Amino acid sequence: MQAGLAVTVAELIALAEQAQRVHYPPKGYAARIGLHQSRVRGRGMDFSEARNYQAGDEVRHMEWRMTARTGRPHVKVYHEERERPVLLVVDFCPSMFFGTRVAFKSVIAARLAAILAWTAAEQGDRVGGLLYSPEAHRAFTPRTRRAGVLPFLAGLSHYSQENQPVSDQGTQAFDQALTRIQRLLKPGSIVVLISDFYHWQDHHERLLRRLSGHHDLLAYHICDPLELGPPLPQLYGMSDGKKDLLVDTSLDSVRFGYQFYCEQRITTLTQQMQRIPMQYTQVTSDMNLSLLVKHTFPQRLRSR
Repeated sequence: MQAGLAVTVAELIALAEQAQRVHYPPKGYAARIGLHQSRVRGRGMDFSEARNYQAGDEVRHMEWRMTARTGRPHVKVYHEERERPVLLVVDFCPSMFFGTRVAFKSVIAARLAAILAWTAAEQGDRVGGLLYSPEAHRAFTPRTRRAGVLPFLAGLSHYSQENQPVSDQGTQAFDQALTRIQRLLKPGSIVVLISDFYHWQDHHERLLRRLSGHHDLLAYHICDPLELGPPLPQLYGMSDGKKDLLVDTSLDSVRFGYQFYCEQRITTLTQQMQRIPMQYTQVTSDMNLSLLVKHTFPQRLRSR
């Protein structure tokens, strides 16, 4: 199998070593639970119940509604947040099978998803996935440790090796994936979308805003360098699989128009995701993926 065109299960399993570099194992009890920093959702603690106030309780934990209702002071009791389901939603539509440097976008997406899966498993979270293309969807119910990761990696490898015919059904495939997410997860999960988002439409902002009320949403936008700006001045032949054309990037009007289109598309996408709200991260083929995950994927709280 030619490197950069598809991925093997063995390659994705080997990426577990990179996940080890993302988070150093914390000491003590926190090592057994999957806590996440407040930059995503919550503070690593869930409200459990209310009880009568006792000397030494902090005023900031007062349960004012019950205090007013009963006439006696009550405080909130919290318990530590346990593992959270992490669902990795990966796009394998035809536009993902493209790349001018290092690898296809589909391969970068699969490698990134594998590192995210191993990282979440290392944190003690349950890992699941949803792989989609115009031809098929495959769901992996979130499970703990290797039981959740290994079947998902096998699915990534299989989808990366599929020959996707040119299709206009990417938007419909994405719609179906978003609908299926709602059936797969309970509230409080982390949903990670990995895609080039060429099938993104305005109505997806509304659908994802509805999801964001129950889950934390992260988007990893897989981009080829050719999608971020024009190539070197030259005459290029291009095709979308249906139409062929020649593009002369030595012309100022072509370069400026090309650059404007690239920038406008990303600006529109990021603005819509910010309104959802949804964490947005741009990914290119030359990035260190384990370092990227370290800085963008929610880390669990460490014991002190």
